[in-house]
Amino acid sequence: MHEVMCVWRRPGPEDVGLARCLTDGALAAAGVDEAGLGVARLAVSEAFTNALLHGRPEVGVEVWARPGRCGVVEVYDTGPTVPVFPQPEELAWVTGDHGRGLGLIRAFTREACGAYACGVGKRVWFAVAMDGRALDVHRTRALVEGRARLRAPRSTALLA
Repeated sequence: MHEVMCVWRRPGPEDVGLARCLTDGALAAAGVDEAGLGVARLAVSEAFTNALLHGRPEVGVEVWARPGRCGVVEVYDTGPTVPVFPQPEELAWVTGDHGRGLGLIRAFTREACGAYACGVGKRVWFAVAMDGRALDVHRTRALVEGRARLRAPRSTALLA
């Protein structure tokens, strides 16, 4: 399993590009193909920007992979509010500059995403297949939930 983690104590908008580059490099090293990398670039940009706008420092990105299966990206911050992903049909009704990010992540990743509380904050995660195909969402969610339980025994259940 390949892992990389980076934490920003006082993140700024300029750090979105760095988070994207770190994610891209880690997933490429794990064997994710170009289709998956493209999805991850878009999704991590949205998740990191949401953490900057709606979370609280510190902000971090953790990338890990299940070889031959998928790469997972988790963006966390120390804000207490766990976001709720909009349903696909709700995305059309979102107006203004805010509120679309989680819906876009859900669409980009074909619903292989979620959020959960952990420690003093929360994590927004998404997964991409190694070969660009759609992932089994239930299996992927179970994989992320299992890892979350190992890392923090008091983590709450993952939210869709």
